[in-house]
Amino acid sequence: MVFFNIQFFGASHAQFSLLAILVFVLTETIVMYFFIATGKSIKNILIENNSSDSERLWEKIKSIKGLIFPQIMLTITIVGTLYIFYFGYVSSNSNAENIKYAWISAPLFLVGYLHHIWTLKVKNDSFKMQIDIIGELPNSE
Repeated sequence: MVFFNIQFFGASHAQFSLLAILVFVLTETIVMYFFIATGKSIKNILIENNSSDSERLWEKIKSIKGLIFPQIMLTITIVGTLYIFYFGYVSSNSNAENIKYAWISAPLFLVGYLHHIWTLKVKNDSFKMQIDIIGELPNSE
């Protein structure tokens, strides 16, 4: 079920979509790595200094991770599901009996797109909170 026969840089719609999803997953993984790596570094600094604020700051780090990781994973899951469903099922089974499931791809795309926009806001707020925590760290002198 192809609406338009458009080529992107010599790739078909499915091939270009696969490349776009791979780049998307890579960028989301890099965002997750940022929070994992900075959280580990902050934890080491807090352990070394053992100040009175260490526990409070560590709880903030854990709450940020608890806020952002499920959102990122849900976005990746929705986008991956859309790709697998559309190109794995709808496009390959385009006979009259199976075409009735094609309507699912448009709402799934809309849900994925809106959730990604929401996740961008969550990531931005989480980056700000993480930087604020880094500013609150005790000096290691």
